[in-house]
Amino acid sequence: MTTLDVPVDDRWLVSSGLGPDDLRQDLREILAAKLFELGRLTLAQAAAFAGLPVWTFMETLSRLKVSVINLTDEQLENEFAHL
Repeated sequence: MTTLDVPVDDRWLVSSGLGPDDLRQDLREILAAKLFELGRLTLAQAAAFAGLPVWTFMETLSRLKVSVINLTDEQLENEFAHL
């Protein structure tokens, strides 16, 4: 497993009201959601990346205003064509 270090200014950490562990988890969830939104991770992969069960990650996506149904226009048209 690869570990990435992200420097965070102590002033921002204090003003965010989050401790280091909470900030770390928040950033993992936000990054996982964005990678899912971009189509780089599946829902299950993104949930695992965030360290959450899939259903909990789906709630996280909702909180972050990221659609769980992540279809391209072409995929959506194909779905409607088969109704």
